[in-house]
Amino acid sequence: MAPRQRENPVEHVDGFFEGLCVGKFDAVLLANWNKEPVIGIIKEILEDEFEIHYWKGTYFGKWVPQNKIRSTEPWIDKLPKECIILHSFDLTSDMKLQPTTRKHLKNNYALLKTNANSENL
Repeated sequence: MAPRQRENPVEHVDGFFEGLCVGKFDAVLLANWNKEPVIGIIKEILEDEFEIHYWKGTYFGKWVPQNKIRSTEPWIDKLPKECIILHSFDLTSDMKLQPTTRKHLKNNYALLKTNANSENL
């Protein structure tokens, strides 16, 4: 199945994707989803896209693997690499975002929303 096309205002510096690792968490920005943060574990890395198993949680709460609605099947999606805003991070031992990760994500999501809103004016 081909990945869904998603517009994305995320800009990356050279070498940003070099540390991308299967089994590590990443955070993404999805044009068709307004909840944040959106994180998941990288399952596979391809040339221009990657496969993510979404997790559900909040900035201050615990995170658990996300299953498809009314299913025990993991919610896995293929996305373009360009939607990644942070990659290769870990959760704390009690499955929460680390304080520095939380701060980084909040700042990045706010900046990306501001940039997207100014482009729509």
